[in-house]
Amino acid sequence: MSKKIFGLALLVLLVAIVAVNIVQDVRENADTKAAQEEFYSQADTMEQVSEGLKEGDLPPDFTLETLDGETVSLSDYKGKKVILNFWASWCPPCKAEMPHLQNYYETKAEQENVEILAVNLTNAERGGDVRKKVENFIAEFGLTFPVPLDKNGEIGDTYQAFTIPTTYMIDANGVIHTKIIGPMDEETIQGMVADME
Repeated sequence: MSKKIFGLALLVLLVAIVAVNIVQDVRENADTKAAQEEFYSQADTMEQVSEGLKEGDLPPDFTLETLDGETVSLSDYKGKKVILNFWASWCPPCKAEMPHLQNYYETKAEQENVEILAVNLTNAERGGDVRKKVENFIAEFGLTFPVPLDKNGEIGDTYQAFTIPTTYMIDANGVIHTKIIGPMDEETIQGMVADME
């Protein structure tokens, strides 16, 4: 009799755990959808206001912190080509692009004098533990390049990163060579870097 009660209690416990997980997933998906809608509704308004930075412009310098508290400035990479990427963890095209950025970073970046700065639009992250979401994203894609956190959204606004991913290709002279809106694959990255010679 006690084995049946124990078995029944265990079954009830397992059902409760599954139910809690389903509710958490539904909430997280709702939070993600709300974050996307809010981000893109703001983007529509902002894009009408300004075109933003373009080819030939000098990119504004900035200093941001990474998850481990290191400070990163754009000016730290003077003399290097910089791939300045803006992303958020809920963004499907950002997820599609990250493996390409990471593979390029591991295999070609050093020999081609390139640094990747992947600025997380931390202010655009929603729901739950934002820091944990960024940590999980970095771990999931095995990112080894610097990931500065734009906590208040100021840098994203300055660079007009209203549709993400947005990437600026900055040449070794510190001038914007190209602005790319949308995800890039490794072949595109290599072509853009080659164009900056």
